[in-house]
Amino acid sequence: MSDYQSYEFCAADRALDRQQLAVLRTISTRAHITATSFTSTYQWGGLKADPWQLMERYFGAHLYLANWGTQRLIVNLPAE
Repeated sequence: MSDYQSYEFCAADRALDRQQLAVLRTISTRAHITATSFTSTYQWGGLKADPWQLMERYFGAHLYLANWGTQRLIVNLPAE
């Protein structure tokens, strides 16, 4: 039985620029990447980046699901 992992990121407050999109493309050539989202699923292996760092640099929300039961939701909230 193979593993299944799903990574979804959403840019909530701004669109990503071309340079940021190019950086994200180096992380995964199979991901569906738009100016406001990054979505990728894996049956073997996993994401070649730290989700926490992606959240700090680019995104406002992240959802991770795995077939072994792990679920993670991360949301960036304003400090104020």
